[in-house]
Amino acid sequence: MEQNDEVKRTVIIGDIHGCIEPFENLMEQVNPGSNDRLILLGDLFDRGSESWEVFQKVRQLAGAFGNRFILLRGNHEDYLLQTNPADSLMSVWNRVGRGDTVNSFRRHGEEMEDAAPWIRQNARLFFEAPGLQCVHAGVIYENLADNDLNTLIHDHNIVLKNRYSGKLTITGHIAVEYPTWFKGNGECEQLAYHRTYKLPSSGVICIDTGCGKGGVLTGMIIEDEKFHLLFG
Repeated sequence: MEQNDEVKRTVIIGDIHGCIEPFENLMEQVNPGSNDRLILLGDLFDRGSESWEVFQKVRQLAGAFGNRFILLRGNHEDYLLQTNPADSLMSVWNRVGRGDTVNSFRRHGEEMEDAAPWIRQNARLFFEAPGLQCVHAGVIYENLADNDLNTLIHDHNIVLKNRYSGKLTITGHIAVEYPTWFKGNGECEQLAYHRTYKLPSSGVICIDTGCGKGGVLTGMIIEDEKFHLLFG
């Protein structure tokens, strides 16, 4: 995919959780071009049965998009990257789909841990651009570097407390029935698919819609300070 300096569209995709068919379906709808930026909000693995296939697709997209590809580190990536995970963490990880990922990789003659070096090298904690920023989970401080790792990767308070009203932040992590704009003042607004909205300047838009546990995979397409939502 040949690129130039100007970003035309920013494409953001929520938590994929080992579901290759919705992921490929969504990418077909997006039909990315050479001027597009792709942001994956993390949680590539677990729950769904095709984490190996998702990993291959993600690496292919990383090569095609080059420096326009952004992968965020989610809590499921964080589990994978722990060198000596505590028993309590392993118990949580097993409950949320670790075995599905293990089985997916082994079907292809590989181990889940084989993905860890690439994830460690390529996943980042946050992404920032003019008028927009992305994290996997939570944000307290508008300057993302001021937030600790637990907030960025594991926190639930964006949804549970709805108190963040700083620079617009796009998140995943917490499954909601529909994409939702949390305005930071206790108010929220459910967002419809295939409708054009003006990009707000503040609050949080969560686009984790439960892929891998009965929901859909949501994508957000931003262009010219407007956005619309698709699902796979």
